[in-house]
Amino acid sequence: MSDIRIEVYPALEGDCFLISIGKERKTNILIDGGFAETYNDYLKPRLISMAENGEELNLVIVTHVDADHIEGIIELFKENGTAENPLIIPIKEVWHNSYRHLNSLKQKGKELSSNEEGILSGIISQGSVVQNKKNNNPNKDISAKDGSTLAALLLSRKYKWNSLYDGKAVNCDNNGLIALTEDINLRLLSPNSESLKRLEKYWFKELRKKKYDFKLTDNKLFDDAYEFFLLSQNDDQQNNESENVSYKEKKMSLDHLLSKKMNHDNSPANGSSISFIIEYKKKKLLFLADSHPKSIQKEIQNLVNNIGYNPFFNIIKVSHHGSHRNTSTELLGLIDSPIYLFSTNGEKNNHPNPETIARIISRKGLERKLIFNYPVNNEILSNEDIRTEYQFSLEFSDGYHVKVIDL
Repeated sequence: MSDIRIEVYPALEGDCFLISIGKERKTNILIDGGFAETYNDYLKPRLISMAENGEELNLVIVTHVDADHIEGIIELFKENGTAENPLIIPIKEVWHNSYRHLNSLKQKGKELSSNEEGILSGIISQGSVVQNKKNNNPNKDISAKDGSTLAALLLSRKYKWNSLYDGKAVNCDNNGLIALTEDINLRLLSPNSESLKRLEKYWFKELRKKKYDFKLTDNKLFDDAYEFFLLSQNDDQQNNESENVSYKEKKMSLDHLLSKKMNHDNSPANGSSISFIIEYKKKKLLFLADSHPKSIQKEIQNLVNNIGYNPFFNIIKVSHHGSHRNTSTELLGLIDSPIYLFSTNGEKNNHPNPETIARIISRKGLERKLIFNYPVNNEILSNEDIRTEYQFSLEFSDGYHVKVIDL
């Protein structure tokens, strides 16, 4: 029997993973929650079953604020009650970077004008309308005091929130190595101070469009407004993801795909994703969220240079659902694994992009398995000649059941 189990949930184009480590007393780590239906249809029954068996969630990691990662988590905390008296499952620690963890541009002791409060309340109300429509509850009264954001839920229900970082931002510049238990370590790879500052500036710039001298303060309205603002942003629009997408290419040779110039992801939210390595005994799991490859490459190269770290992993969760903007040949020249995990139904932006697949499989010296939690149609994957030449195997789930990976 394996001592690490990864459950990959059907999350449409999103992410939701449950990692259970150990045989007798398990340590459970939940990474993102997909959409609301991911939670309701799959995650909630599993968590109830775990709690009935005396288990808990030792750590919940919300990698960044994006609907396909955070909606299911919000549903969990809406239903779970308080940290002291949980209704679904006990939760020991939450990692989530919100507005309160961004500090470089805040003006301490300043008060918001009534105009500024109105702007923030408007962002919250607009976000609430969108959220209620998504949840088929369009007529619900809208209030800035609803507390329907994750930040508000964590705060009001007194969960341990970034406590392993002393309540500050989860930031690899502050602490790159966290001992979750005596034999489980997490090595943080992103975000760093620079990426968090970039996200804060992006938010500040948007507020300045509404009022040129807008002040950033510690007012609680910012928490909800910030989260709703990020949820309203389409990172694919920020990235111009629709340009140069792979399915428009007529020539699908591997050489052609490898020769294409890479346009890097420039979404501040993706760049501030919480990405990390889970280490247990001699096993290492690399979870890349929607991170930027340059940041990950830099941090792992530092580990190699400073402590002689071996960047070979038992599994790699591919960044951003296999987007060609988030997996570079340079990063893949540094890291490797026998298993590459993709979480996407393939219905958004042609994810996983053929360029990403080509970059992974074209390297010599190792037979790799590519695992998908949906039956994905992809030009490279369906090419028998390429599969024979480059010696990789494929494993698909049906999109209706939880994919289980034992390591």
